[in-house]
Amino acid sequence: MSVTEVTVEREVDDPPEIPWHLTPPPGEIAMQLRSTVRRVAMGAGLARDSTLVEKVRRLPGVPAVVTSPAGGTFIVGGEAWLGLCAIGSPRAGQPMPLDWMLHSLHRWFDAALAQYGVATAVKRVDGAWCPGFSDLAVYGRKLAGLGFRITRDRVVMRGVMAVQPMSDGDFDVLVRCHRLIGVRLRRGAVISLAEAAAIGDLTVACSIDAFAGVVS
Repeated sequence: MSVTEVTVEREVDDPPEIPWHLTPPPGEIAMQLRSTVRRVAMGAGLARDSTLVEKVRRLPGVPAVVTSPAGGTFIVGGEAWLGLCAIGSPRAGQPMPLDWMLHSLHRWFDAALAQYGVATAVKRVDGAWCPGFSDLAVYGRKLAGLGFRITRDRVVMRGVMAVQPMSDGDFDVLVRCHRLIGVRLRRGAVISLAEAAAIGDLTVACSIDAFAGVVS
């Protein structure tokens, strides 16, 4: 597994398309890293509810709303957030392709974060933004969220990692969004890479440079 593309989000209302052009050969996984713009992305399942989408659009502080092509609840973007996407091509007959994908991703993240002295566990972090079975946690606090989409031949992951501590504005938007679906957030349930690595001035650009050459 390796990074095959680094890209930049430019417009808040651009749909977060799946980069199918990165599809790797069978048995391999291609990773895309990207800087992000500040907006709310809703998981594909939630976004089927047009009434909920409209409620999110009306929340104060929400600059734009887009639909993620993968699962999940709500995430934001901006200068503090590193965008993640991966496309896996399981070999024919691969048992439990989602497990194969998640295990491979965790191995890659461990290799990428080792240079910062950070190790993660895969576990649901209740109280965190977009809580799910594939949360990447450090000291029991959520660092990154990964949403998945499974097709007949591919497994796709889209997610974000908090590089800098969440701003009050981002936290407020996420609290309001999650409240609409009955999920309560806690500040203490999340962590950023800058905090976990004790590097206060860490940026998304620096983390992309550090991750770009990681192969697992």
